[in-house]
Amino acid sequence: MSFLDELDELADQVKDDAQELRDRAVKLLESHAREHPDRLFKLLRTVKPVLLRHNLAIVTRYHDVVEVLGHDEAFSVQPYREKMTRLAGDFILGTDDSPRYERDISILRLAAPRSDVPALAGFVDETAEALVVGSGGRIDVADLAKRVPARLFGRWFGTPGPDEDTLMAWTLAIFEDIFVNVKNDPAISAEADTASKALAAHLDEAIAARKAQPSGAAPTDVVGRLLAMQGTEPTAFTDEEIRVNVIGLVTGFVPTIATATTFAVDALLKRPEALAGAQAAARADDDDAVRAHLFEAMRLAPQGPGLFRSARTDFEVAEGSMHATKIPAGTLTFAATQSAMLDDDVVDDPAEFRLGRPAHHHLHFGVGLHQCFGRFANAMQIPLIAKAVLRRPGLARAPGPDGQLVKDGPYPKSLVLTFDGS
Repeated sequence: MSFLDELDELADQVKDDAQELRDRAVKLLESHAREHPDRLFKLLRTVKPVLLRHNLAIVTRYHDVVEVLGHDEAFSVQPYREKMTRLAGDFILGTDDSPRYERDISILRLAAPRSDVPALAGFVDETAEALVVGSGGRIDVADLAKRVPARLFGRWFGTPGPDEDTLMAWTLAIFEDIFVNVKNDPAISAEADTASKALAAHLDEAIAARKAQPSGAAPTDVVGRLLAMQGTEPTAFTDEEIRVNVIGLVTGFVPTIATATTFAVDALLKRPEALAGAQAAARADDDDAVRAHLFEAMRLAPQGPGLFRSARTDFEVAEGSMHATKIPAGTLTFAATQSAMLDDDVVDDPAEFRLGRPAHHHLHFGVGLHQCFGRFANAMQIPLIAKAVLRRPGLARAPGPDGQLVKDGPYPKSLVLTFDGS
């Protein structure tokens, strides 16, 4: 039975409860997007590019997805706000365009500038290389891709976790509840609550310890810069606001990099010619070429199917086209970035692995006001983590099930590779 048929059946199964009907529709979307996304999104792009049912809109074509994500005045990040506020606080990801948003994003850009990224690249390169070499010829890419950003976060932000495994577990639990728990599973929410409280307590202690240290040279880490601003800028973050923003940033830092890197490496392993090209680039230390291979692999196997928004006003998507659709105010709207990157109206031969595609065909980091804050750091980390694996001689999947991508829900749980190591 197709997604559309199942969606139609929901109205007969759920009577007189609009909220339950929409929640069931969202769960159905999640299930199909996880199990067979190519089939689902190809169907929708062809039959109903903007599907509006049960107070849920699903937008699947490239230009329409970009339109939704780019019109911040019409589409709100409200779907993420309640959980973000509960688990982190008043963080930018759950805030629409406003003076508060502009103040917060401006402070964060000063504290974590793009200019930091080149200096951090050496740390990522060395850390990933050491972990792979030290694995003895058997490496779990999913673990590697969590461990490297966890270490980098501690260095860049100046607030390392109590240990890597704990920090990774905390961030995964919080991320899952905010971005993945569409069913509002109480067990997932409870785990996230526990993790957020523990992370908040850890950060409060770390911030207090940093403030107790005598001031010296200009700080080079994010928290140090935020604390330094308290003495000079009247709009600087309070200690609580520093904690809120660090929780928000680390929550999006570790899980997304781990997922994107692991899925991309798995996608390359499925394509021998692309894999050979990526390996040659990695062995030549051609980071630009490695990045090109990883970004194209991410287009074909992205870290997530899309982003939710809530229509703030009535808005006609694809106005003037044959599939123009008015989305009513209050409608939960899913902008399917995974589908958009496979839209053959815009992307030539979208199912093919092809280098040299225009940068705007890659929607990994979103579009508009809430484009990924850490996109420049992520665009550096993902290829460098993968490079440490790809450059190994004799690289292959581990025998049996271990060598296959194993998921825990939408996340990569393991992907074990072997190589000629000593």
